[in-house]
Amino acid sequence: MLRLFNTRRRVISVPEMVRELRVSRATAFRLAYTLEADGFLQRTPHSSAFQLGLNVLSLGFEYLGSLDLVEIGQPVLEGLRDRMDASAHMGVRDGTEVVYILSAPSKHRLRNHVPAGIRMPAHATSIGRVLLFDMQPEALHELYRGIEMQKFSPDTPDTVEALCRDLERERAAGYVSYRSEYSQGIASVAAPVRDQSGRIVAGVNVSDYESLSIMQEQEGRLKDEVLSAAAAISSGLGYRGS
Repeated sequence: MLRLFNTRRRVISVPEMVRELRVSRATAFRLAYTLEADGFLQRTPHSSAFQLGLNVLSLGFEYLGSLDLVEIGQPVLEGLRDRMDASAHMGVRDGTEVVYILSAPSKHRLRNHVPAGIRMPAHATSIGRVLLFDMQPEALHELYRGIEMQKFSPDTPDTVEALCRDLERERAAGYVSYRSEYSQGIASVAAPVRDQSGRIVAGVNVSDYESLSIMQEQEGRLKDEVLSAAAAISSGLGYRGS
């Protein structure tokens, strides 16, 4: 339905939708009302016809922002992967989950990497936790209201209070580092990526088998390299903070 709109056709009536989409009037009304409720369509003044809503513009900006993340982040992740000889990833938050949007898998025959498109729980993953850095306890309570926080290991926070305690410590450090908290035998270090406004828009990590030599340096070289990669991507997005 949204494809019916263009620069020469900014307003469309329901009968026009019925004719061009070849659907029933009831179906056209239902689709239009659903898109209106979500902010993608809006009624024109003094008419029952529809025009595009502001959320279409917002969606476009978010898409362009994700393109920037991918374009800027891919070479940085690949460089991080090559220097660390371990898998590197980038993810964004969708509610209580982290969605992986970039993956630079290790060149080892035996490797651990998360393909782009995979979703994982934010509270139990390194990228997910850095994506929660900017959220206050009240916002976290609201985010997780009615949602079970699964415990994957003895160290996984399974209450908002426990998550807040972990985040307070990790936020002060500026990164997240853990071993076997989500997957047994997997170690990870993650850092946040910020956009021009200073908002956290993504997280990057190196995550691979604990047995790899570089994964023994979580609090040393590995942490420094992950922080440097996150800072490089943030700079590419226009962030000028410290």
